[in-house]
Amino acid sequence: MIQTYAHQKELHESRLNVKTLEVMFANLITDGTNCSSFESEVIVEKAKEVFAIGDHSEHKILHPGQMIWTAVDLNEPPGKPLKECRLRRIVLTHLAPKEDSEVRRIYGRSAKRQQQIMRMAVEAQDQQALLTQEDLGEILDSDVRTIRRDIQQLRKNGILVPTRGQQKDIGPGVTHKVKAVSLFLEDKEPLEIARIIKHSLTAVERYIDGFSRVVYCQRRFRDNLKTALVVGLSVHTVNTYLKLHTEACEDPAYRERIAEIEERGRIYYKHVDFKKNHGQTKRRQP
Repeated sequence: MIQTYAHQKELHESRLNVKTLEVMFANLITDGTNCSSFESEVIVEKAKEVFAIGDHSEHKILHPGQMIWTAVDLNEPPGKPLKECRLRRIVLTHLAPKEDSEVRRIYGRSAKRQQQIMRMAVEAQDQQALLTQEDLGEILDSDVRTIRRDIQQLRKNGILVPTRGQQKDIGPGVTHKVKAVSLFLEDKEPLEIARIIKHSLTAVERYIDGFSRVVYCQRRFRDNLKTALVVGLSVHTVNTYLKLHTEACEDPAYRERIAEIEERGRIYYKHVDFKKNHGQTKRRQP
């Protein structure tokens, strides 16, 4: 589409307005809550994400392999007709090319589909929504029986897939993220974990790094919500990770692994702080 000068000018002014409002909002948070400037920036970024403005507007938030989907609100009771339920617009990663290709190459087509099911179901839950098995079938171009069979297989392996149909009868189980972290705490290496849960090594490393950052941030902030905002995970996931960490700390067998996890988090944020401070120093130079 060819943009006219007037249209380009309008977009430029719109971006400037957003930036001005961001600064005002960040200053209000800093002054009113005694947050640090770093924490204020995180809150502003999360607000932009929630209200889909600036860099989080719909035409900018989607990455390759992602899609917008409408799903039932997490708080709608089981059994309520779908047409009467409140819906949410959410972002799902239908395809993660590198990770999904790796799983298909090593473990086959069914394992790839199960990884997609797990990923999208948890993404929906993190955005306060639940997918139905029909949703998953439509997205993956599979019949509902296939989706149901995959979910049953995952449950046999102790992995929970949060869907609306299983809301009433969840039973024991953990998400694939918690399963991966639990195995890491048990002294399994990422490559072995990837084989056990049939996930890509990249995904397993991401789950472990996320857990490490949660542990580090919670020590720093002592606040679950702040930790969730800074790390970029849902409060539900943060609470689950912190419970897992507390339980592991009570067992001497996990002492070395816990120390390694805490060091991972410290190194990550030391690197982030260095880049942030280095960038600020450079900007202050004339």
